[in-house]
Formats: sequence, structure tokens, C-alpha cells
Amino acid sequence: MENSEADDTAITVKELIDLLATYPVDLRVVVDGYEDGYDNVHPDNLSIISIYYKPDHRDWEGEYEESWLNPGEKSLPAVRIARKSH
Repeated sequence: MENSEADDTAITVKELIDLLATYPVDLRVVVDGYEDGYDNVHPDNLSIISIYYKPDHRDWEGEYEESWLNPGEKSLPAVRIARKSH
């Protein structure tokens, strides 16, 4: 499931669980809001998507795009934590 072109500092679900396990279990988990601030992470905002690495991304864009945007690229599955705000 690895993409050799992708950032090798990305973490897996197990690594995230292990990292989160070092914190008190009652801490809230948040994600960046759309423009600023933070949003709660909700269980129904987690999903599996198919992504591909986009080496020519701009500084303000993410390194990955959803695979349906460019079906010819090598894709890999990922867990997406969606923001609550739009």
C-alpha cells in the first residue's frame, strides 16, 4: 500500500493509535477549521477514500488528491477525517 513517491513521514492508523495512546484518554481530538479555528472530530466524519500523490501541488494545496480526479494515477487507500465545518 505504500507509494514510493509520497512523503515517507506519513503515519499509519496503528502509528496514530500508538501516538494517541500516549495522551490522556479524555482529551478532545480536533482538526483544522476551513479558514481558521478548529473543529471536533466526529466518528461519522471518518471514511476510507482512494488518493494519489500529486508532486506538483502548490504550497496551499494538499500533497494528495482523490483518485477519481485523475484515474490514471497510482492510487492508495487512506482514512479521511473530514472537517465538520464547510
